Amino acid sequence: MPKVSEEHLEARRAQILEGAQRTFATYGYDGATVARLEEETGLSRGAIFHYYAGKQELFIALAHDLNARYVDLLTERGLDDAVRAMASEDPELIGVLMEVQARLRHDEEFQRRMEERGDGLERMVEWFAERQRDGTFRDDVELIHLGRFTTMVLNGLALRVAGGDETDVEPIIRLLHDALGPRK
Repeated sequence: MPKVSEEHLEARRAQILEGAQRTFATYGYDGATVARLEEETGLSRGAIFHYYAGKQELFIALAHDLNARYVDLLTERGLDDAVRAMASEDPELIGVLMEVQARLRHDEEFQRRMEERGDGLERMVEWFAERQRDGTFRDDVELIHLGRFTTMVLNGLALRVAGGDETDVEPIIRLLHDALGPRK
């Protein structure tokens, strides 16, 4: 049996995740049947489940990748770029993020499996802590509240994007800086 290159394996995983994203966004987790996954990925169930043990594993991989993407964006490029990225996001992807949040709320097994994979929380906490230490963010509010406030704004923006509302994010970014910045 010939060996398959790592590049080929990664390309196939990416193909599966892209198709899965479209499927989960369109039909939700429960409506994302194997037949629909096959149709969207252009691959057989055998090919899909060769890479992922089942539908839940595929959804967890997709959720993890999406979360990692935003954690990377925030910690490497900053809050402004994260807000701008969310504002220009494809509503299809927002649909998947909303499905992830629903599963986190209602599916204990999904919660446990996501926690096992790690969600980047430690990196985000350290990023916020560093902003407090260097004086970028206010230090009169606990770190956890700064993070929650920021994610509330990002989640609210995501809902607006999903609803088709085009939003000028520059005033939102200024308001975030105002809210998070040090008190004078």
